[in-house]
Amino acid sequence: MEKATVLVLLATYNGENYIRPMVDSVLAQDYQDVKIILSDDNSTDTSPAILDEYAAMYPDRVFHYRSGMRFGCAQKHFMHLLAKFHDAPYIMFCDQDDVWHSDKIRKTLDKMKQVEAGETVPAMVHTDLRVVDRDLQELSASFWSHSDLDGSRLALNELLVQNVVTGCTMMINNPLAQLACRQIPQDAMLMHDWWLALLASACGRTGFLNEATIDYRQHGNNSVGAKNVRSVGYLCQRLRSKKMRMALSNAAAQAQVFGDCYRDLLTKEQTELIEAFASTQTAGLLRRDQIYIRHNLLKHGFVRVTAQLLGW
Repeated sequence: MEKATVLVLLATYNGENYIRPMVDSVLAQDYQDVKIILSDDNSTDTSPAILDEYAAMYPDRVFHYRSGMRFGCAQKHFMHLLAKFHDAPYIMFCDQDDVWHSDKIRKTLDKMKQVEAGETVPAMVHTDLRVVDRDLQELSASFWSHSDLDGSRLALNELLVQNVVTGCTMMINNPLAQLACRQIPQDAMLMHDWWLALLASACGRTGFLNEATIDYRQHGNNSVGAKNVRSVGYLCQRLRSKKMRMALSNAAAQAQVFGDCYRDLLTKEQTELIEAFASTQTAGLLRRDQIYIRHNLLKHGFVRVTAQLLGW
């Protein structure tokens, strides 16, 4: 059977301290039919020079793409790259500061093949992560356990309220990449991994590999990072800031745009579910809770669900 090419999209910004081990870990994969697109977001450090260095050393495997644009966030950067390079059979997303395990691509692709089951269908697969410090010393063997998340919560009602997919563990296939290239309003998407997970759940298939395939480095500058939601500090922070309510309102706004963008591909039941969740943006607390419970639009974990229903 002919091997499928996997395209890795790596977005950088002022990552000179981490880029080399990251790219080296992709080049060292035991699955070798891999191409790497390197793209920098107008860094002020030596990141662009490092990308040039790798493109020169591995001209058949590494390409330094220069957009000439300033994106300002990973989501816009990655979606731009996806729009430019969406023709590959399989696509993965790569953060500059992590390190991939040597079997990451092979194991993720094997899981993807199981999910596709020989059919041409939009599909997404993701995996767990090992949480490490800036020196790659283990903090937790499982990101899901550390963050009290369940990577199998990939049904549409579950993903609308809570994203469990981390972009640097994600693989999407070409049919899903093609769907993702529709035009959407600026800033409607909260994160690229969340949007792609919603799209796969609503219009295709999803799968998760209950195994860490990446060292997820925590160094204080992560755009998201790993949070211990079981801690008292996390709960107190949520109580003071009301971040849960804001996050749910933003998720409902994203759902509304998602429903409008892909209405022609959604079932009647999916459309009703999305519209119900979108309506919580302006609903009062009691009405919101009725919608959450009736449509099973509840987050995972006692702390999160409690905060959600109390409107924190």
